[in-house]
Amino acid sequence: MRMANFAGKTVGLMVASGFDEANFIAIQKAMLSANAKLKIISRDAGLTNAWSGTGWGMPYPVDSTLSTTLAVDYDALIIPQGYRHIEKLSSEVHAKRILKAFLRENMPVLIIADAIKILDIVDMSYPEFVDGANVARAKNLAVTNTDDIVAGLDVLNEIMLDDQDESRAA
Repeated sequence: MRMANFAGKTVGLMVASGFDEANFIAIQKAMLSANAKLKIISRDAGLTNAWSGTGWGMPYPVDSTLSTTLAVDYDALIIPQGYRHIEKLSSEVHAKRILKAFLRENMPVLIIADAIKILDIVDMSYPEFVDGANVARAKNLAVTNTDDIVAGLDVLNEIMLDDQDESRAA
């Protein structure tokens, strides 16, 4: 997986306690190897807890709370899977504000597996998956229907490249 378009970029990872830890670690490793700045955005202040299989996982430090986060401070947004954290984010007005800002401004967004339900809070329909693909794309939004992090990040990398091309053309 080549992810050169993430180098030097600030990527927000929007979570609440209960996000899938294995998913999070895979994203974290990929962003570190791409020299991206991964920042955890959470409704929780201080620390937020992952979910690992059948119980609570490790706590992770929060870089920014939802209430103080602005989309303009990030180059891309990733929302990992984990129905526990999606239930919490779905009732959070600041999660809605941030996601709407990213989508309105056509900023790169990746939503993984069951996290696709977060699109309900912004009244957006789900992109269609075609020909058995694991990733669907609509403008600058990519969604996966599995926990295939590699495929999702590859599409997000393409979106970031497209975004750079459009910026140069303007």
